[in-house]
Amino acid sequence: MKKLTLFLTAVAVLTLNLKLETLNCFAQFSFVHITDLHVSDAVSYVNGCDLNGITAQCYLKEFANLNPKPAFVIATGDISNIGNITSDGMYPTFTQFLFPQSVISPGIGAYFIDSAKTIPIYFTPGNHDYKTSLAPPLQLSVLNYYSAYIAPDTDYAVTINNAVILFMRSGNEGPYWNDLDPLNSEGSGISDAQCHWLRNILSSNNNKRKIIVMHHPTVDVAGTNSDGSPFTGTILSAADGSLFNNRTTLLNICDSNNVDIVLTGHVHQNVVASRAENVVSENWSGGTRYVQTGAAFNRSYRIITVGSSLVTVSPPMLSCTAGDVNELSKSLNIVVYPNPSTGQFQVSSSKFQVQSVEIYNVLGEKIYSSIINGQSSAINLNAPNGVYFLQLKTEHFDYISTFCLTLIIESLREIGGFFICSPIGIVSNPSRSANNRNSSKSWVISTFNKWNNINFNPLL
Repeated sequence: MKKLTLFLTAVAVLTLNLKLETLNCFAQFSFVHITDLHVSDAVSYVNGCDLNGITAQCYLKEFANLNPKPAFVIATGDISNIGNITSDGMYPTFTQFLFPQSVISPGIGAYFIDSAKTIPIYFTPGNHDYKTSLAPPLQLSVLNYYSAYIAPDTDYAVTINNAVILFMRSGNEGPYWNDLDPLNSEGSGISDAQCHWLRNILSSNNNKRKIIVMHHPTVDVAGTNSDGSPFTGTILSAADGSLFNNRTTLLNICDSNNVDIVLTGHVHQNVVASRAENVVSENWSGGTRYVQTGAAFNRSYRIITVGSSLVTVSPPMLSCTAGDVNELSKSLNIVVYPNPSTGQFQVSSSKFQVQSVEIYNVLGEKIYSSIINGQSSAINLNAPNGVYFLQLKTEHFDYISTFCLTLIIESLREIGGFFICSPIGIVSNPSRSANNRNSSKSWVISTFNKWNNINFNPLL
């Protein structure tokens, strides 16, 4: 019965959208590309993350208010930091900010970033969506919770106006024994069946602009970090961090079918490359552009504009500027002042009743605790200079289990009062630690230097 319902729905959408395609076949539209969201309900001590989805909440709101309005958002993988961890893959930490908020086994395009449900968001999985653990690096070959909370485990194509966009799964991490650079792991790649499906969709849409989206880059060359500084990570070759299977085949498919762009992420950098492994401009006209966008948890995104004869790629952009992040923390009505501090500071909330305050050092050791049951408290912390983590608990926070702020004593600059998995580190609730959720003692610390037709891959 479920299959029949899905089939009838697909036919209805197809009939409606064929009319839209006839009327708007040359209408220009734009969309937002993000990747490597790494939303997490627990601190990661291996890589950066978006703890409790606070950054996601900010940029989704920003995208919903862009002018001109984007037709949709595309998120190319690593939606969760550990997508196969029990019991929900961390995905509700992200979907709580989407609409509708209660979707069981969502279909393609089931979610929207705005409450009016006018801007859908489409997904492809990344290697972290297959993971069950970061340390040790363990993974599955299936997407258990991704399918339950985000989107079906399938390749698919969406046509809108004069463009076809193909969403590909580039796999979990390739065999570790064959990876010379495990810090820039290859994806297992795409299968022969996926290549066959890809050729069929591209050839049947020969008169359209063609966009492929996936997680792992097809051509990996050094670019820039989200802040614009040069990327200094290790890239052994253009195939490093790319596809273990059928990489060359995919390059040939792009050449023979005049694919405009391939949108990817994975490496957490911004760069556009040619097949010849050269860095090129965003709107280079010499062939397929292989585009990487920096990590969304570092606030990177791009705007892609599709016209009748050109797909335009924006330079790397940053969401949630300092002012936006400050506004977000202000909206939570929590103030820690002064920060930086000599150790004497005030914690207050004009909106929430704070139940308790706990402070931890960078080793995860509790050095201060106090029961407040009020809206403010004066704290006198006798501790050496450094970074400390202040955990507030209130009965009113229904979307984050732990509210974390940085307390910076004397020497370090203020980060705006709100701390989200930064290059310094953060401590989270031990009962929700990424690889030890049932422990009440072990702590982990993070430190780190409507659309036209939807075509599923029937072979997979």
